[in-house]
Amino acid sequence: MDVWSSYKFKCGLEAANRFVIAPLTTNSSNDDGTATDAELEFVRRRSANGFGATISSAAYIAADGRSWQGIGAVDERHLPSLKRIAEAMRAAGGLAILQIYDGGRIAKPELIPDRRLRAPSAIASLRPGAQTPRAMTSDEVHGLVESFRNAALLAKTAGFDGVEVHGANHYTVHQFFSPRANARTDEWGSSFAKRMAFPLAVARAVREGLGPKLIAGFRVTPFESEPGGYTLDDAKLLCAELAQLDLDYISISLDDFRMSKPMRETRVYDKPIEGGYLPKESPVSEISRVVAGRTAVMASGGIWTCADAEGAMRLGADLVAVGRAIIVDPEWLSKVKAGREEAILAGLPKQQADIADPLSIPRPMVDYLLSRPGWLPRLAE
Repeated sequence: MDVWSSYKFKCGLEAANRFVIAPLTTNSSNDDGTATDAELEFVRRRSANGFGATISSAAYIAADGRSWQGIGAVDERHLPSLKRIAEAMRAAGGLAILQIYDGGRIAKPELIPDRRLRAPSAIASLRPGAQTPRAMTSDEVHGLVESFRNAALLAKTAGFDGVEVHGANHYTVHQFFSPRANARTDEWGSSFAKRMAFPLAVARAVREGLGPKLIAGFRVTPFESEPGGYTLDDAKLLCAELAQLDLDYISISLDDFRMSKPMRETRVYDKPIEGGYLPKESPVSEISRVVAGRTAVMASGGIWTCADAEGAMRLGADLVAVGRAIIVDPEWLSKVKAGREEAILAGLPKQQADIADPLSIPRPMVDYLLSRPGWLPRLAE
């Protein structure tokens, strides 16, 4: 498959190429969940390079599930902002997809009205200083499913081409599937099948909210690194069930598409894999075999070159999401397409003053990125 070939989703919409802008947290939105001009410019400048699709930073779907200073998709008050985001994402005519999430036990207490976390079960995250959440009632769980449906309706009204459910990286949808976070004994837990109930209910609700003619995607962490977590075989069973639904793609969340290590809950980052290495097997290849063409597979993590993208597709990916490379170099795709990869910026400038304005990165995002050592390369003096 050619990374520059078009891709037609099951819903009928078509991406001009296989490159997708990955969802990137800007940590830069207004207090009310509306987008700032700086984060719109961050998206607009990168989308203008001609990506087949752009996925937004994750939008919270409930006021008490907010994990960072990001955009919201809670009610009609967010519609004008969502419309501006969709327009910025279409800077070069690519598809615009809104990612939606709920934070659960890793929401940020200071961003929540009563500062009290709620989650599948009263089990704290492994993150330092984590608050023990209260367990949600069954009615609250049903209500949260409806909040995902409502967010999909808002995305449709705002003019997005689709929605991606953030079912990965230890947020609420992931928590319901994880035996480490879900100790419920009702319809939403107590067995493997019941731990799948919430992710599947959310996927169905989003499809129903969007209707049949827009893109519905689902992002999944392929297994947990922590003891007692779910396995790749577990994730493959979930993906097989998701593929039975009317989804357009499943996105596999990894720090590097070649690795068998998903992001740890403590957010400690492993040393990047050197370019050129391609394993015989990976979560991308294994999940691709399981879904067997019933839905597209999107690979993400460690895409720094065109060869990386081609390698991900050889492992079975239909689409390739690029994240860190386009933070570092907003014109990454244009340079790749022109055969000028030697001109691509290899890391963030050493001097912080050379990052924000020259690279169109909102200043709060710069602070956020620099607080995550090891996640992005830095240039020497």
